[in-house]
Amino acid sequence: MVLTHLVPFLVSFAISIVLTPVVRGIALSKGYVAKPRKDRWHKKDTALFGGIAIFISFLVSYLLFAKLSIYNIGIVLCGAIIFGLGLFDDVFHIKPHTKLIGQIVVASLLVTFGVQIRIIPYHIISFPLTIIWVVAIINAFNLLDNMDGLSCGVAAIVSAVLFICSIFNGGYVWLPALILTGSLLGFLRYNFPPAKIFMGDAGSMFIGFMLATMTLQESWKESTNLVMIVAIPVFLLAVPLFDTTFVTLARGLASRRVFQGGKDHISHRMVVLGLSEKKTVLVLYFISLFFGGVSVLSIFVQPMVTAMLVLLVAVVLVYFAAFLGKVKVYTDTEVKKLKKRNGSTILGGILMHKRRLLEVGLDFILICTAYITAYLLRFEGVLSPATQALIVKSLPLVVIIKYLVFFKFGLYRGMWRYVSISDLITIFKAVLSASLASSLAILFIWRFEGFSRAVFIIDWLLLFVFISGARVLERIYKELFDQVRLSGKRILIYGAGDAGEFILREIKNNDFLHYKPVGFLDDDEEKRGRYIHGLPVLGARDDIAHLIKYKQIDEIILAMPKISDDTIGDIVGFCKGLNINCRRMQDILPK
Repeated sequence: MVLTHLVPFLVSFAISIVLTPVVRGIALSKGYVAKPRKDRWHKKDTALFGGIAIFISFLVSYLLFAKLSIYNIGIVLCGAIIFGLGLFDDVFHIKPHTKLIGQIVVASLLVTFGVQIRIIPYHIISFPLTIIWVVAIINAFNLLDNMDGLSCGVAAIVSAVLFICSIFNGGYVWLPALILTGSLLGFLRYNFPPAKIFMGDAGSMFIGFMLATMTLQESWKESTNLVMIVAIPVFLLAVPLFDTTFVTLARGLASRRVFQGGKDHISHRMVVLGLSEKKTVLVLYFISLFFGGVSVLSIFVQPMVTAMLVLLVAVVLVYFAAFLGKVKVYTDTEVKKLKKRNGSTILGGILMHKRRLLEVGLDFILICTAYITAYLLRFEGVLSPATQALIVKSLPLVVIIKYLVFFKFGLYRGMWRYVSISDLITIFKAVLSASLASSLAILFIWRFEGFSRAVFIIDWLLLFVFISGARVLERIYKELFDQVRLSGKRILIYGAGDAGEFILREIKNNDFLHYKPVGFLDDDEEKRGRYIHGLPVLGARDDIAHLIKYKQIDEIILAMPKISDDTIGDIVGFCKGLNINCRRMQDILPK
């Protein structure tokens, strides 16, 4: 059994890892290289046609190990055509609409071989939906191919998880998924940043086509469980689908063409926020692995649990998209043109209006998710028809009451980028009041007949976690990226109190200071070893000499407003003796 799985993988991996440098050498000798452009991310000439190595290693291995039938031959034939279309585009650069027509034609041909969404009994509906799915995934991986190793690595993770899901689910696409994983990992050896070769449209389109096809073939497509049918493929392909949706919306808002090249993908924005290219790629790998794990988990849990998990993850992603959407990736000229076209005031109002609509819409998801999850927890994941009827009957009333209470408490007027303890207290009051009001309404209307009182307690706790968590998300994203973005002089902050915490926040929010805080100093022994916003209190005045050498400190910032002038003089003199600059916090704050 192990050899059955191991040999096809090793063969495809070996062919790919051997063939890729050969293709690279030929591409370089013939001058087929991708040159740096303003709308592209790479900064040096890089060999093209890596997709040839991926395609040949997959094709040879598949023909060796697969039981060929008209069905399988049709899939391989369509894959070869889409590869040829991508290769033609790499050489001659055809127009996007021409390429799209070719993709639709190939997807239509695929349907004639019997590959389609089988849960829908009406061919007239399943046919166009299948075409849309295949074309969407092809272009998702094409758009995701915007940074060294990103599309290839994510595709390798997706195909590997698809192999695992197929094994657990008793499916029959484990072999092509395993072979594709080997081909991609072999190519990734040369495509991981800094890339020595690009896969081009030939590779990205072929990868997208095969993964789209395999998700359609898998046996869960014949299940009557609609949640699994939708959730597993979406979870598997979450990263490329998220990037494609995000770029489409962002470019639409900026009046740019969707298929126009640009540095406005989620990966590019993460680099602008401070991550290195390699770390950005690894973070997106991790996210893809996380969703892959959720895909496997969804096979073993109740469909309703999967549905609730899908909704919560969707909320997290939407807030992440809103956070990334604020990152400046367009030039000042493009921004000015956009403001001139839409009006600066009008545009700002539209964005703020959409933000409020987004919060209202996501709160609807959270209210429903908390209420249904409370029932799932109370009844151990199994909802009887009678319980489901209670949920359907009461949920509209619960939603109405909670929205009214939330509006009364001003939950749609906050600037959650600066969320504080007082904001969380307000949210606590709003959720508690909303839960009490909805419980009283159900008691008054239905006398609590059939309802479980424990459900409403669980619902209150869950809703507070969900609503407060959603409001804190933007602050969390900001804190994470602020920490990795900090660069410049390595400093110690003398004073682990309110002033020290304030100056740390100022440094994180002000890129022009060019400081990288390493830790705090404080003469209070009780503070040693404690943390403020993730930075440790490393020692006291007596430890300065040791810490300057050990931590390679460039400067010390005094953040102790009540410190005496004599003490300041002693510290400044001590630092001068160590050739270290020492400044008061007033000297670095903006005037």
